[in-house]
Amino acid sequence: MKIATLNIDWAGKAKSKKHYLKIEQFLNNLDLDFLVITEGIHLNLPNFTFKYFSEQMPEDIVFEGLNYSDYLNGEKAFRTIIYSKTECKKWYEVRNVKTNLALEFETELGLIVLYTTIIGTWFKKLPFAKQELENCIADCKEIYKTNQNLFIIGDLNTSFLENEKDFTINEETTESLKALFQDLNLKIATKNITENIDHIIVPKVFENRILKQGVFVEKNVLSDHKGVFVELNVLR
Repeated sequence: MKIATLNIDWAGKAKSKKHYLKIEQFLNNLDLDFLVITEGIHLNLPNFTFKYFSEQMPEDIVFEGLNYSDYLNGEKAFRTIIYSKTECKKWYEVRNVKTNLALEFETELGLIVLYTTIIGTWFKKLPFAKQELENCIADCKEIYKTNQNLFIIGDLNTSFLENEKDFTINEETTESLKALFQDLNLKIATKNITENIDHIIVPKVFENRILKQGVFVEKNVLSDHKGVFVELNVLR
């Protein structure tokens, strides 16, 4: 089972009317079971039967400091999107429906929950970064009470490598996330990817099923983020 995530920076809609076509062409050549897009727009990805969106960003008004309609030349904006070959079985409540999704899927690994997020929608700017971190922690702790097969996926705006402290919002965020992952028995599958701030966090119970993890697209090819993936062995 392959899971990937990429922040597409709104598909470059602030500057280009056609860059999204390059993104679609690239992503349509990948064989993935789940793809999490952050800072997304609706993409035509026929390899996926299902797509699930966080609540659309408000149109034609300034919201949290930005008029998305003006900035993206009329494009509809969604902070997180899940593209899936599998239909969602359950939606979980989240504190911020514009930034997060929490969906349960029946897979060959059993029932799993994909929790998608951005922590630092405006990078270090407060109060957003602090509130998004608090939302993530509270959401995930609540979800974990029901289903421990919890995957946390998205743009965390932090590297977990000791020598890459410049690639993070702040040390408090990094340490808070590490503590959350420890409390919920989760592993940072993408931890060792250098200069990377987008992550896939998997349950430790699946740690021995990780076949590979890595980068499927480098920074500044499709966006200013690396696209990362994890492949898990589903055979018993």
